[in-house]
Amino acid sequence: MITLSWYLLKVIICSGILCGYYFLGLRNKAFHRWNRFYLLAAIFISLLVPIMKINIFQSGEDNGTVVQVLQTISYGDEAVIEYSHNSGFQLTTENITEAAYLLISGTFLFIFLLSIYKIKRLRKKYPETKIEEISFINTNEKGTPFSFFKSIFWNQAIDLHSRSGQQIFNHEIAHVKEKHSYDKIFMNIVLIFFWINPFFWLMRKELYMIHEFIADKEALEDSDISSFAEMILQTVYPGQHFSSTNNFFYSPIKRRILMLTKNKNPKVNYVSRLLVLPLAAIVFFAFTLKVKHRTSDFYDGKTITVVIDAGHGGADNGAVAADGLKE
Repeated sequence: MITLSWYLLKVIICSGILCGYYFLGLRNKAFHRWNRFYLLAAIFISLLVPIMKINIFQSGEDNGTVVQVLQTISYGDEAVIEYSHNSGFQLTTENITEAAYLLISGTFLFIFLLSIYKIKRLRKKYPETKIEEISFINTNEKGTPFSFFKSIFWNQAIDLHSRSGQQIFNHEIAHVKEKHSYDKIFMNIVLIFFWINPFFWLMRKELYMIHEFIADKEALEDSDISSFAEMILQTVYPGQHFSSTNNFFYSPIKRRILMLTKNKNPKVNYVSRLLVLPLAAIVFFAFTLKVKHRTSDFYDGKTITVVIDAGHGGADNGAVAADGLKE
């Protein structure tokens, strides 16, 4: 459990740094696809970097500040590995904590599978119409309309041929084309095993919002922003929600309307995006580089045998101490 806890701690620290940068420099910016890529990449980096290891060898004892920081992380890794090797299986608080952690993960897995099952059951319950590569399913269920991979679950109360109906339909089409369902499935799987990480929950919330920003923009390519915003405001939130789907009425209204009218500043946008590079480099090197001392004083010739003869034998007693103790 101690090794798993150490890994989880490093994942939380790494994701906290990357998530913090997102909130400081990227959140509510108009480059939505870049933010989507950043959040997904940040999660991958947070999961992979803590288990990567690159050894660097150093001669001498004169260490700079950077080397000392790397040594601290390296010593922590070595201490955890040594502890895990020396500790056998015992029924301790650590084992109970590990069992509780797995139990909670199992609960999240059950909820996720149940959500997938409900969607499949909903698909079998209502007739399906093919629109090119998209399956259109007209229902009267709460929580609709929403999209899931290449399927759009519609609500019969919404007139598909009306202006607002066309805007909502284009919105859901954008979710399908942008493959947002893959992001949602990935995030749900990550949170099943890393539910303890609060930054992953924040990243999931922001990623879902970015999905809505992208779909709103696609739905408004040739439409009136004011009418689209009015349509959102006049809609009542349904009561049912599937965590793995793209629900049209899921996200906060205020931020969606704000992003529709937000002006772009290309100069600021590029600066914010370029600052990611040094941050990613710092995180990568801080968690992957392991400092090891190189030993230079060693014999590198052929194998030799050293014999130590403490006593001389016979009449020769060797050296004799002042108190008469012989060699």
